[in-house]
Amino acid sequence: MKLSNKLILVDADGVLLDWFYSFSTWMNARGHPLAKPDNYDLSIAFGLDKPTIKQYTRHFNESAWIEFLSPFRDAAHYVPKLHREHGYVFHCITSLSNDVYAANLRQRNLNNLFGPTVFEKLICLDTGEDKDE
Repeated sequence: MKLSNKLILVDADGVLLDWFYSFSTWMNARGHPLAKPDNYDLSIAFGLDKPTIKQYTRHFNESAWIEFLSPFRDAAHYVPKLHREHGYVFHCITSLSNDVYAANLRQRNLNNLFGPTVFEKLICLDTGEDKDE
């Protein structure tokens, strides 16, 4: 496969999609309001131990909520603009889940917000997995 020289590799959550807002709303509905909203570490932010917050994160990431995340800040304006006006395509690399249905929901969310031709590739890693490689 020949890669375009107009290719942008991008993360989804906190870059394209406002994952944290939806996750916080979902957690609050389950009796876990934000304890420290300005903390990036979810276990500290929600006052739960790391294994518990990872379970909640996986459960959320594999739920229907993933199809309905809002765009993050101005991403819904600038990402399609880069694609439409400048010919860029995007490959999204996300630590969502290994669940194929969660990946389908993520793809549908991206297509609905940004358009069906913007994302040439979606790579879903397991929940919390590092994206370095």
